[in-house]
Amino acid sequence: MAVTENLNKAESSLSELPKEPMPTGMQSVTSGYRLAVYLFIITYFSIAVISLLPAFAYQIRLANGIAWLSHPFNLVQNWKLFCPDVRSINFYSQAVIQFQDGTLKYYEYPRLNQMPMFESYRRQKLCKIFQDCMPWPDFALFWPDAARQIARANLDPLNQPVMISFSYNWAKVPDAAHYAKQNELPEPRDNHTFFVYQVKPEDLK
Repeated sequence: MAVTENLNKAESSLSELPKEPMPTGMQSVTSGYRLAVYLFIITYFSIAVISLLPAFAYQIRLANGIAWLSHPFNLVQNWKLFCPDVRSINFYSQAVIQFQDGTLKYYEYPRLNQMPMFESYRRQKLCKIFQDCMPWPDFALFWPDAARQIARANLDPLNQPVMISFSYNWAKVPDAAHYAKQNELPEPRDNHTFFVYQVKPEDLK
């Protein structure tokens, strides 16, 4: 009984202690702040769901309708790495620079599989530019800028670049029935040119 009475007294004394105010950053938030957080969460997951729906007419209309919000803030979801559009080709990108006198200069974008392991790791972000983005129509908006950049990188007052061509060499990846290790895959030899840019005088300034 004595133990119980002591516990009750301790609890009573604790309840009588003055309560310290909450730190400034932990004070209750306003209803407007809560509403903003809820709207952000709902918007984010709505964009994710619409982006990941199978492509059909209504999904395309919805995706185009939210593009003004999803694209500037990079909220579009894309899981093509996993499915359903697994790549069926092995490829690497390249550019050809043509000069005023008709000579050609070949530029091959970095091929990570031909680099030492550390160098490949260090330059891995290049894969995003030249493998995931550069060759595909979804990124056609950036092709002229990339061509101008290459033209400026090859300035020659006596023999200026006049045309830039982008292409990639590709080879079909064997299906599961003809499995091959990465170092045994066929060398990409078929060529596909996807963009040709005529260099303008103002591009070289």
